Amino acid sequence: MENPREVDILRRLGDIYLRQEQAADRLLLCRLTTGAAVLRTVWHLPPGRFLADYTPLVEEATGKPGRGRAPHPLAYEALRGIAAVSTGAWTLGARHPAVKIAANVSFALLQWQVVQLDDTIWSYNSHLNVFLGLLSLLDEHEESGRPDASDEYATALLAAMQTYYAAMYLQSGLSKLVAVGWQWTHGRPLHGAWGELGTTLGKQLSAMSTKPARAASTAALLYELSFAPLMIAAWRHRALLGLSSAAFHGAVKATMNISFWHLSWYSVPLFAAPARAAGGYSRLLAAGRQNKWAGRGAAVAGAVAGAAPLVRSWLKRRADRV
Repeated sequence: MENPREVDILRRLGDIYLRQEQAADRLLLCRLTTGAAVLRTVWHLPPGRFLADYTPLVEEATGKPGRGRAPHPLAYEALRGIAAVSTGAWTLGARHPAVKIAANVSFALLQWQVVQLDDTIWSYNSHLNVFLGLLSLLDEHEESGRPDASDEYATALLAAMQTYYAAMYLQSGLSKLVAVGWQWTHGRPLHGAWGELGTTLGKQLSAMSTKPARAASTAALLYELSFAPLMIAAWRHRALLGLSSAAFHGAVKATMNISFWHLSWYSVPLFAAPARAAGGYSRLLAAGRQNKWAGRGAAVAGAVAGAAPLVRSWLKRRADRV
């Protein structure tokens, strides 16, 4: 005789991994979010000259000479340019394999360069590389001519991104337990962080007793450890889970001025935003598929938009030197 609880769990897993409604439309929101997040990351990377000057200082401080060889500033800036142009073009519909390969490889190399300086931040936004790679594979399945295959693939891809997102919370909670243990719930690390890093609100909280920090630390740890189980147990209410994720990171920003914007951005398209919100973006991409000149025009516009901030920064630095 079948166990009703096991049947219910299997049904929920099937809802997540086999039959998510409007998965393709929700993936469009994720594609737009990924393109914007990657471009924002590339734009805010330090210039090549700074990286070349800073790397020897890091090597000296860490006692690991030769560990983080900086590329030539021009080569580094060229890599940033390739990442910005190719990602911008991909975001607005470029489907050529060369564009996708350029975006993925250049962004991965830039991330690798950052990790060379500090390997403790390898997981800070590595999900952007993963999501960019997964979404780059979607176009081929959309063109397979089999709507059922595309729907199945879109569901699997969306579920993989949601699972990866939930796993990041689980990893964060477990790392706290491994590094500090249940003493994390005593609130002293958070209380000190409010005092050292805090915003005006955070510093006000640090001036109080440790009780607020203890409550916040306990709540944060329980939230991180329970996010993945709740994604399955409360799948019907996943929109609330996504909104709670955005609120969680908003609270961190408001009290400690630490921005996990790249997670906050995904909390809505992955879980909360209505799929119909992708309507305008979907029509733009569809127009590019139906008319090659419209598609090329959109891709060029995306490439220009991606490169513009880097060009503007380069011109400003050049003017400052003069």
